[in-house]
Amino acid sequence: MNTWEISDNLTFTVNLKLTHRELAKQLSEQKLTPVKAKQFYYNILAVCAVKDYLEVLGYETNWDNSDFNNPVMTTFADVADLEVKNHGKLECRAVFSDENIPIPEDAWSNRIGYMFVHIDESLREAEILGFTSSVEETEGVISLSKLRSLEDFPEYLSQKEQLVIVKQNVGKSIQEGIVKLGKWLEETKEYIEKEWQNAEELLKRQPQNISYMTRNSSETINKAKLIDLKMNLASHPVMLLMTVTPKSQDKLKIRARLCPISGENHLPLGIKLEILSELDKVLKEVKADKRDYFVQLPEFTGESGDKFKLRITLKDASLTEEFMV
Repeated sequence: MNTWEISDNLTFTVNLKLTHRELAKQLSEQKLTPVKAKQFYYNILAVCAVKDYLEVLGYETNWDNSDFNNPVMTTFADVADLEVKNHGKLECRAVFSDENIPIPEDAWSNRIGYMFVHIDESLREAEILGFTSSVEETEGVISLSKLRSLEDFPEYLSQKEQLVIVKQNVGKSIQEGIVKLGKWLEETKEYIEKEWQNAEELLKRQPQNISYMTRNSSETINKAKLIDLKMNLASHPVMLLMTVTPKSQDKLKIRARLCPISGENHLPLGIKLEILSELDKVLKEVKADKRDYFVQLPEFTGESGDKFKLRITLKDASLTEEFMV
């Protein structure tokens, strides 16, 4: 039976078993060169360690749907992924020093995160050092000193699970059409929870204290929607935050903001939030500069029956939401 140890610096140590080493040996034999086979052997040990760690946390994994278990993929591609059910694929990489770690381009896309694991010389112990959410911004080179702590990992996976739900409902969301803001004030719970969630709850899960983005008035409604922009197969999840306050019987004050999710420290550079008329005329736009944590449109007032659109754009990826006051 494995013994587990969580150290003071929030790493996680796993005792590697004989079955782990035998599996790694079997799979690494599919590689074309001895050098690639050796690296793949260690990466599979890293996958085994991460799998055991996830099981301790209560998450299920799917070996059969992981690329590392596909002989065709592993013969030519440098991948060592592990699918977490209802979340996505984690790339698991073995490390042997404190130097920067290069991630091959084969593993740059279709990943919810990257785990880094130190394998000791005896091959009997693996220490999970931490994780990162993406590698694109650093062009595939990761500094171990900048890894996120495992303390953040369970909450990070929880956010990724919410994003999976959003992706599954994208088609349904399009069919549902216009978001009727007036219904939010009627507390129509079934309508709201399909796509728009309680903003306060979502914001609490962010690493920064951004509760100031929501108003605490008893009449104000704060709702948020997780949105995933895809660009060249890469995922760019963000949160669209809407604040709605009654101004009179048939008027609402409305404010729209855009901020990152999954623990990211800033919005993707150049992401743009626009408000459009019903006829698609751009009325106002805001764009994220380097290190902007959020962008927001000026607050405006809408009358009952008014329609408008919000468009989120990042390079060649775009998504539009339609609203009715």
